[in-house]
Amino acid sequence: MLENFKTNYIPDADNIPASEEIINQYQDKVPESLIEIWKTSGFGKYNDGLIEFINPADFEDNLWTWLGREAPNYVPFAISGFGELFYYRKLTEEDEDVCLIDIQYRKIETLVWSMGDFLDDFITNIVERKMWLREDLFKEAITQNGKLEKHEVFTFTPILAFGGAEEIEYVQKGNAIVYQDLVFQMTS
Repeated sequence: MLENFKTNYIPDADNIPASEEIINQYQDKVPESLIEIWKTSGFGKYNDGLIEFINPADFEDNLWTWLGREAPNYVPFAISGFGELFYYRKLTEEDEDVCLIDIQYRKIETLVWSMGDFLDDFITNIVERKMWLREDLFKEAITQNGKLEKHEVFTFTPILAFGGAEEIEYVQKGNAIVYQDLVFQMTS
């Protein structure tokens, strides 16, 4: 399990394995494949921040804000290098999916029907990476602006809704939590 993910995503050296307390808090809410990542290569950036696996507690308030309600069976688990928020939904004992809050276009997308498919097929697929993670622009942004720190993302300034564009001259760095909240407040 996770071979394709591990082949395609290299964890940063400063990633931190999740504490037992965090694992215990979420082990009944997320699948074992995600717990395995948390335990082994940990919370932090992968591929220089193309995706960052996050402590869900750090982003739950933002998830609830974007959804307009609290949903205890929804767990934020990752952010893209541009601040989109990935979350896992345990719908029933057998049914699950992975969704994305596309903050720039104010859309929620259901991406795949299992965490396993997300990790080993979806984010390892080059077409999906280019589309959902903006991989080409991300690589350009790393070259221009340098590596991202914990919870730091590339931001569009101005945000796309206010005339920014998915082009390198509109890209800066910012804190993901603040940026997600700011984009929500400005586009509400």
